[in-house]
Amino acid sequence: MKLNLGCGNKRKQGFVGVDFAPCDAADILADRTGTLPFTDSSIDEIWLDNVIEHIQDTPQFMRELHRICRDGGVITLITPHFSSADSWRDPTHVHHLSFFSMDHFQRQGVAHSTGGGFSLVSRKLSFSGIMGNTGRLIFALSPSAYEKNWCFIFRAGTLTFTLKAI
Repeated sequence: MKLNLGCGNKRKQGFVGVDFAPCDAADILADRTGTLPFTDSSIDEIWLDNVIEHIQDTPQFMRELHRICRDGGVITLITPHFSSADSWRDPTHVHHLSFFSMDHFQRQGVAHSTGGGFSLVSRKLSFSGIMGNTGRLIFALSPSAYEKNWCFIFRAGTLTFTLKAI
């Protein structure tokens, strides 16, 4: 089974729509603060498009995603980069994420708090516009230096992470 978790009104072909509120694309309603209504190791793929930044307890949510994913299950997370105006425009965003935010969920040393259990397959940061070209160049040279020194001058757009449950 494949889930479009936090689907809102966006259907995704081949995915079951799951949301926390009644909406057009939701086939299943879930409790935002509780356990997702799926058995352990039952999900092959999870798609979260602009959802993770709305979740109050990210480590708990990631543990729940790990619980329902089968070994090798793929999770795609799409979210605004913390330097993007889109990250700050929506007052329902409770987290603003970095290019390195998902690294945390594959570190064994913090598995006691995050649950661990993921490997980061890929991550991508998008840029747009003429100023985005400069940001893209600085980012290509050093993602860390870009985020520490340049990201609020040459703003990024969207982060896309692909994780695998292990």
